[in-house]
Parts: sequence; C-alpha cells; structure tokens
Amino acid sequence: MSPIDDSSSYFLRENRILKLQTKHLLIHGVILGCISLLYPPAYAGTEAMLKLLKVLRDRGTLSQDEFEMLRDAAKADEEREISERRQPNDDKTEISGREKFKEEVAVTRQDSIKIKTDYKGLTVESADGDFKFNVGGRIQIDANFADEDQTRLGSGAEIRRARLKVEGTMWKIWGYKFQMDFGEEETEIKDAYIKFKGLKPVTFTLGQQKLPFTLQSWTSNNWQVFQERALLNSFIEDDAIGRRRLGLKISTHGNNWTALAGLFGEGADHGGQFNESWAPMGRVTFAPIAKATRVLHLGAGAYYRHYEHDPELVFSAHPEAHIVPNLVSTGVISETEDALLLGGELSTVWGPFHAQGEYLHVKVGRKNSLPEPNFNGWYVQTGYFLTGESRNYEPAKGRYGRIIPQRIVSQGGWGAWELAFRYSTIDLEDNGILGGVESNFTAGLNWYATPSVMFRANYIHAETNPSSIAAGVGIAEDINIYTVRGQIVF
Repeated sequence: MSPIDDSSSYFLRENRILKLQTKHLLIHGVILGCISLLYPPAYAGTEAMLKLLKVLRDRGTLSQDEFEMLRDAAKADEEREISERRQPNDDKTEISGREKFKEEVAVTRQDSIKIKTDYKGLTVESADGDFKFNVGGRIQIDANFADEDQTRLGSGAEIRRARLKVEGTMWKIWGYKFQMDFGEEETEIKDAYIKFKGLKPVTFTLGQQKLPFTLQSWTSNNWQVFQERALLNSFIEDDAIGRRRLGLKISTHGNNWTALAGLFGEGADHGGQFNESWAPMGRVTFAPIAKATRVLHLGAGAYYRHYEHDPELVFSAHPEAHIVPNLVSTGVISETEDALLLGGELSTVWGPFHAQGEYLHVKVGRKNSLPEPNFNGWYVQTGYFLTGESRNYEPAKGRYGRIIPQRIVSQGGWGAWELAFRYSTIDLEDNGILGGVESNFTAGLNWYATPSVMFRANYIHAETNPSSIAAGVGIAEDINIYTVRGQIVF
C-alpha cells in the first residue's frame, strides 16, 4: 500500500471517529435535555440515564461501545455535580434538609400523578398518596310559588347556591379547604380552614368553618331530605349566632361515635362586628346501630355565646321556602348579654325507611334586669325510598351523606325516588317578646337521577298565630307554598 493510501485511510478513520464523537455528544445532549425536562436536578442522575440508554441500546440506536461511553460520561457528570454541591461541615445539615425537601415535593415521572374525574369532581393525587387535592362545587336553582293569605308573599326563582371549592391534603396529615358561594346577593367565603390529622383519630381544624351543631345543620344542604332545613334552623342562622365562624375545633371519633369541642369568634365576612366575644360549642353523637341499612343515631349539643356589646339579636324564620319572606320574627331583642342553645337529636334508618327528629331550646340573657325569654323549636320527619335505597349515614362524622342510586339514569336506570313528610314548629313568644308561633307541614318528592344530579318538589302548608310581620301583630297566616329545585353537585 502506498503512503498516499495510508494517509487517506488515516484521514477517513479520523473523520469517522470525529463524526462518532459528535454523534455521541449530540445524543448525550438530547438525552440530558429530555431528562432535565422530566426530572428535577436531584433526579437527573445515573439511574434515570441508564434506563434510557439501555432502551436506546436494545433498540439498536446505540452500539455497545456507544452505550458504555455514554454510561461512563453520565457517571462522571453525576460525580462532578455531587462534588460541586459539597459544602463545609457546618452547612451539611442545611443542604441535606433542602435536598430531602426537593425529593419529597418533586414530581419525578408522569405516572406519579393520579388524575380522576367522577361524581366528586376533579381529583389529583400523588402516587404515594401524600398529596391530594379536589376541585368541586354545587349549583342549586329554585323556584317558589306561594298561595297568599294576609301578607303579600310573591313568587319567583333564584340561584339558591352556586359554590366552588378546593380541598386536599399535604404530607398526609395536613388538610385544607376553601369554598366560595356566588349564589347570594354578595359573594361569601363559606370555608377557609386548615386541618391537622397527625394524631388520629383526633383532628384539629382552624379557620372559617361550619359549626357541627344540630344534625340537620351539620348534614350538607346537598343531602337534606327537604329543599330547606326545618324552622328551628333559624336559631343559628342569625348573624349574632352563626352557622359558620372563625375558630378552632377539636374532634375525635370511633366506629359509631363522635365528640368535638370548639371555640369560635365572628364569621369571616362580618368585619369585626362581633369580634368582642368568643363562643364555646360542643356536640356528641352515638349510634348503637350503625350498619349500611340499619341505623340508630343519638346526639346532643350545646352552644353558648356571650356579648360585650349589644349584638342586635333577631330570631326570624322563612316558612321553609327561601324566596318567601319571614312570617315570624322577634325583632331586635335589646340589651342582649348572652345566648345559650341546647339541642337533642334522634334519627333512624331501617332499609328504605328513615326518620329523624330534633329539639332546640334557646335562652337569651339580658342586661339591666330585663325579662329573659326562652324560645324553642322542634321537628319530626320521615321518608321512604320507593326504589329500595337507604339513607347514607356516616357514623364517623355523625351526619348523613350522598345518596347513590342503585340504577343511574345515564346507565339505563330510573335513579332513586324518595317520598318524605315533615312537621316542624317554632315558638318565638315569651316574656314580652311577641315573635309569633309558626307550624309547617311539608311533603316532598325527591328524584336522585345520579349521585350528582337531583330534583326536588316540596309542598308546604304554613300556619302562624299570631304573626309579627308587616300585616300586624295578632294576624294569623294560613298559606300554601310550592317549591322545586334542580341541583348538581360535583
């Protein structure tokens, strides 16, 4: 072979080696670039690189020599990165903690996130279950038609509730919830709290939250038997008492019992109006029978609020139809010093049949030796699922939850059908307070088309004697109201 041939072979060989090295660099760069998009720096190391290189080698994209060269380069990169991150001894603890935190919160692979959409909304969860959040809400659209007696009541339609919520957990033991309601005249913060669940079964809840006082109030309005809660709910709806308050609640539970206590101030939207006082509250429940279709629930609660300044306390009640105005009202109870509410609960489920009753007593303390009135309210209700379902009792929460139809409409079924009846009364007359007495009879038909979609129809016959509304004290009312609702919960 001539010298010229040797020289040509040399340059061809060197050129091929240069191209191979260039190819190696390009492949290496592309691989590192892709991995850097999928993995944070702490994870762009040997293990992830080797997995991808092996795939390329097995598919024939890389030869064995190329695989070994890139593998060695990856190991060298990792060793250099580790060396660069090394700090003096007094900084090692801080750096170690920071790196551990990065590892905990980083999303390292696509399959480490679980995304689910169902009747409970959108749920996103990490593979280990440490992190989870849910986006959901509800829409309730009502229409009321009133057969008037002495007082002009009117009829109409409204968006009763339109809520959006975000709730979830972080590191398993921390929880949170934020919920807004856009259905009322003003946008309102319903829930804004954090939870600590690291001492199970004890849970600490801090922030704006619903007070679990009375069974019907603690049960979500989504899963009430009737379109509106019974008359006695009016005792805790007044701003000076409140169903939702800022405070701290401590709760615990067993398989068939619950116990909780809390200390609450004003509500998040009250602008400091009642910020001068705190209110303790407690509730216990016990279910000696707590099976899927057999339930016996017993409960009791107490709620006390002391006022440094006159809160302008007023108790008034809609006739279990939200659009219709109040038929009974105490007016402002002047010189109010405190209020004590005591309640008792009884409920049962027996297959498709269910029944529930509550009693609530309210004592109002007043200053300057003024008469101190006592008010009360109670109700009893029954219901029956014509399609065989049972009311869904949650013993660890001491309340009722979502109804799951046996045959969903969108899957060829008829949904769940429920027939229900209720009698309720409220007495707002005592010791010179002439707020009126009201008694209601309600019949309801509920259609649960799916676990999220339902429709209601209620007939309400309301009687007051006397009435303290604009028609004049002492005038009795005898009215009929027809209400319907369409609802979706997600």
